[in-house]
Amino acid sequence: MSINKSLWVKPPFLKLGEAGFGLHGKKIGTVKQIVHDGDTINTRLIHNLGVRFLGVDTPEVSFQLPGSHSFTKLSDKKWDEFFRSGSWKENLAIGQDLYHYFSNKIGNGKNVASNHYAFAIEAEKSLTKIISSDLRKSKKSARSFTFFMAFGFDFLDTYGRLLCYLNSSTENYKSAKIQEEIKKLSYNERQLAAGWGIPYFIWPNIQPFLSIKAFAKENVLPKNFWNLVKKASKFHQARKFVSEARNNNRGIFSATDPLKLMPFELRVLSRKKSPDRFVIDLRNEGSNFLLKPEEYIKIPHHEDRLFIPGEFVPIFQLYGWVIAQ
Repeated sequence: MSINKSLWVKPPFLKLGEAGFGLHGKKIGTVKQIVHDGDTINTRLIHNLGVRFLGVDTPEVSFQLPGSHSFTKLSDKKWDEFFRSGSWKENLAIGQDLYHYFSNKIGNGKNVASNHYAFAIEAEKSLTKIISSDLRKSKKSARSFTFFMAFGFDFLDTYGRLLCYLNSSTENYKSAKIQEEIKKLSYNERQLAAGWGIPYFIWPNIQPFLSIKAFAKENVLPKNFWNLVKKASKFHQARKFVSEARNNNRGIFSATDPLKLMPFELRVLSRKKSPDRFVIDLRNEGSNFLLKPEEYIKIPHHEDRLFIPGEFVPIFQLYGWVIAQ
């Protein structure tokens, strides 16, 4: 089977890729032209490259059903059966509190999958509309239109997608006024403001919402951490967008039929594994507590959660954070 991706992941989590000779001017370079020095060459990606927005989580159009390696649309009757039959409970390695939390959310399983899929399609439409609007403003063709990317600590996720903060490049526009308008909000932020996603702040990939040196002692010490959070205007703005979307019943926060399962919760149920990221409660300013992964449910609003992957917890503990009991 041919691979049609520029980057992909192969166990044990090696990031693999394919590239071709890089450009020299507007043409493909020769060997001599692409070789920069003894350990550097210029290449170009020759397949599509997925991009995953940092700090944002929107409903899933498709995901892997338990036991399957292929992605199945949430509109498929197999997903409906998964929830209605109670299969979601089988071999689910989670604690009692989280189990009851999911039981209350899912109930008899009716319309859980269709609810998720409907919001996923609306989130997709929203992003399509945003990018289409920027493309029209640029008066460029799709071929010449370019995206601006800002990366966090990790460049790739476990699916081989780029992890970044994405926007239309200001170079797409001749008007300085339009350039300034475009720069104000990235696609990540615009989706949050529209109510089609929740914040998913995961340390250390939280730049540029929270721009810090993720593992520097002077930033991880609890007192210094909270001082940095106070000054992070982009971080507060993103959180405010979600709070306002909820208060105004926009998008997934519909007053009549809101999103039942959050995207990361759907993934937990599909993988049959407990969440594995610890959590800082952003409401509890000045604290040095890390909540255990399953205790994210103690923090009712998504914008008040900052997730810390388990492998980084020892660093936090070294600098004075403690796991709440």
